[in-house]
Amino acid sequence: MASVFSSETIDDVTDIAESLKQLSVARAQINLLRKQNESLKKQLNEKDLIVSNGPSTASSSEKIELSIIGTIKTKFKERRCVPRQPGLCPLAQACLTISNSIFTNPNHALEGLSDFSHMWILFHFHKNETTHVHAKVSPPRLNGLRTGVLGTRSPHRPSPIGLSLVQIDKVEGNSVYFSGVDMIDGTPVLDIKPYIPHYDAPATLRSDQHVSLFDNGSHQILLDPLTSDREAPDGEETDAYDMPLSPLHTRVRVPLWITEPLMQQLTVEFSSRAREFLNSLDTNDIEATIVSILKEDPRSVYVRERYSNQFYTFLIGGYHVSCKFDDTKHTISVYRISHVDSMENVADQEGAQCLSIG
Repeated sequence: MASVFSSETIDDVTDIAESLKQLSVARAQINLLRKQNESLKKQLNEKDLIVSNGPSTASSSEKIELSIIGTIKTKFKERRCVPRQPGLCPLAQACLTISNSIFTNPNHALEGLSDFSHMWILFHFHKNETTHVHAKVSPPRLNGLRTGVLGTRSPHRPSPIGLSLVQIDKVEGNSVYFSGVDMIDGTPVLDIKPYIPHYDAPATLRSDQHVSLFDNGSHQILLDPLTSDREAPDGEETDAYDMPLSPLHTRVRVPLWITEPLMQQLTVEFSSRAREFLNSLDTNDIEATIVSILKEDPRSVYVRERYSNQFYTFLIGGYHVSCKFDDTKHTISVYRISHVDSMENVADQEGAQCLSIG
């Protein structure tokens, strides 16, 4: 028996088919827009950086446009195990290349920089994928406790801008080679400025001096004479630590969680296999960098609490490092170090156990 459909039913089917067709077109357009957006983002990272003072709802009057003056080349190809602060790996080296799209002769812009030993680098946390800005964060040294994001150096900020003080090794052409890296490879740089202790250092702590330390319960205060070539006021030409507080003195106050972190450093151990590989290298820089990174425990608080005693792998330069945490003994054992190329040809049995974190 043949099925009989009313004209209304046929019209309904036609409408559904047309709606599905329009939905398919809409999806294709959305995918195209996504691709165009990714392309624009890539161009933005390569050329100019738009910084807003809030989420995407910020108006045009709340945004500023900054130029990227160059990019940084480092050994750290991924976010995992990048040093959290520039002083943690003083031997880790990098190179900043100034773009000729900003200066016709970028090497001219670097004239005079080699007269300084250190410089400030202002850079963009371009791998920061945070879409929501939190008012409070959990710095590693607070071991899970939360504090205001603007009272920390967390990369997850309303304006994801980093500031690092590094040592200048040499200036060649349009490139600056420096030590004390805490940036990922390809980091875009907004500006660099020479470090001038007369202006930048409120207290210069020298190894031949005994710096007074005061503890008021929640803060520690460092007291030291300000390095300056200005003459002391009349009647104050006495030993620096016999002098009363004056314009030549300053108090530097930091919270206790900076000087007395709630998490202890880890002891880094190397297996005989890893030690044999290190001994085959012509440099000790890799070992020193690995120790500097791991002793500070590169895991986030969340990962540390949820996955204790875990296997952990990371890349540094052309080397693949495999290790395991022992949270009971506060140690981390590096059991294998290998060249990245050779590692790709080896069946990594621990791979399924290694936790991939950003």
